[in-house]
Amino acid sequence: MMKNKLAILSSILVLMFLVACGPDRAQNSNSDTSEAGVPEELLVWTPTDQAPAVEEIVKGFTDETGIAVKVLPFAMDKQEEALSLDGPAGKGPDLFFQPGIGSLAVKGLVRPMEVDQAILDTYSEGSVEALSFEGEVYGLPAVVESLALYYNKDLVPEAPETIADLEEIAESLTDMPNNKFGFLYPAIDFYFSFPFMAGYGAEIFGQENDVYDTSDIGIASEGAQQGGQLIQSWFEKGYLPQGITMDVVGGLFTQGDVGAIINGPWALKELQEQLGDKLGTAPLPKLENGEHPITFLGTKGWMLSEFTEYPKEATELAIYLTNEESLNYYFAETGEMPAKSSILSSEEFQNDPLLTGFATQLEHAKPFPPVPALSAVWDPMANALTFISEGDDVNETLEDAKEAISQEIEMNYE
Repeated sequence: MMKNKLAILSSILVLMFLVACGPDRAQNSNSDTSEAGVPEELLVWTPTDQAPAVEEIVKGFTDETGIAVKVLPFAMDKQEEALSLDGPAGKGPDLFFQPGIGSLAVKGLVRPMEVDQAILDTYSEGSVEALSFEGEVYGLPAVVESLALYYNKDLVPEAPETIADLEEIAESLTDMPNNKFGFLYPAIDFYFSFPFMAGYGAEIFGQENDVYDTSDIGIASEGAQQGGQLIQSWFEKGYLPQGITMDVVGGLFTQGDVGAIINGPWALKELQEQLGDKLGTAPLPKLENGEHPITFLGTKGWMLSEFTEYPKEATELAIYLTNEESLNYYFAETGEMPAKSSILSSEEFQNDPLLTGFATQLEHAKPFPPVPALSAVWDPMANALTFISEGDDVNETLEDAKEAISQEIEMNYE
């Protein structure tokens, strides 16, 4: 009898524990559903600057479906950590906006989307693959992006075609004590500097038949060293200052104190507002070997949270957010290039002179390696580029970064 009572008591305690630890959707209002199980509200996390555009777009989804959408501004670089904490507690989003898979799939923070192939075929080339992992689609593309050169036509009448041209501009316009520069960019940021290595043949990971070998790390290759030496020379010649950030770069450029900068299409709208007809765009200048720097082809899109209780409705929202009408509006409001083939190939888009530089550079862009181990690369390379900017030996510095990346991959991604 005592054993039976203890067994019943244990069962009650387990049940209470499971109830207490179960998902709490009260923060998202999704606990209140109709008889058909349709949510009254979906929660999306979106970058702060883009929140007004997203809020306007989702009104149409609500009108069509009756499902409200709560748009919560949330920095992209904070989302992964927050999702790992809030998701299991039932307080996370149904959809969130990210630039790639990274470690999200390995950590179990995203779930595959079920989307008709006919819909997937409408997105720009390579963009769906960029948000896929091991054959599963985890996100729908909203934006494709790559870097290009912005220049002030008052200071630089014609866009530089070669690195030698760019250095001539730097030589004639740079007056560092007075914060005047020929060209600027945040050189210790791997995203901005790797193109100058990739143009000489460097790869992050070895690749064969679209399969990446994360044990074959190429950031200390001969091409990477050539690019690193080029970047270091710009500091040695006094063209680039130490510790420059993108915010400072943009501020000096709009003030008319910089001839040219490297940035992405996300900056286009603001720069156009500040500089008007003075603003021009161009692909990055060719390297000494005659090749263009190879920029990253980035894809940002809407990911489906592993913890959503409404994957069907959240997927429908992702499709709506990335349809042609929505992305046309998003482009008009944010300046970010839509990941939709019909828009990118349109006459209006092709004839926009400020998009010409990006359109050309996209021909010299490659997707990020769609592997979680990519997350192990950014910090060691930021450190390496910092040391390179300070004059440390390029070859040794890149070899040290390679070793750090290798250790991180062995510890966390194998």
